Amino acid sequence: MLDQLARRVFATPQSRDFRTGEGHRWDNPDRSRNLNDQCAATGSGGQLNPGWVEWLLGWPIGWTSLEPITELLWLDWSVDPADDGSIPRVATGIAKRIDRLKAIGNGQVPQVAAMAWEILSQKANKGNEDGHSV
Repeated sequence: MLDQLARRVFATPQSRDFRTGEGHRWDNPDRSRNLNDQCAATGSGGQLNPGWVEWLLGWPIGWTSLEPITELLWLDWSVDPADDGSIPRVATGIAKRIDRLKAIGNGQVPQVAAMAWEILSQKANKGNEDGHSV
């Protein structure tokens, strides 16, 4: 399943993804120009779902919701929640959808920050072992 997900190419989420028909122009004309259009092309109707974009970026589900979070739900990338029906890529009637997508757009993927921290920590530890300050 992860191999199937790895073969998919989704556009990078951007703050303008709440709109349709705008965004990044792909070199390959078979690909949609932005994440909203790409997900809407599934034919299921609706607009880009902020919950699914949160999953795509590795954030806890509901992170941008204005509702209090009582429990953090982190889903890994092994299964696309849209494929198992738990979080659709597109939906209708999502409260504050545009504001949530703007908040998500161009957001930092937590896994990237974690990897940077790990690499820098290793370099700092190695520098301390060698007697050098980092």
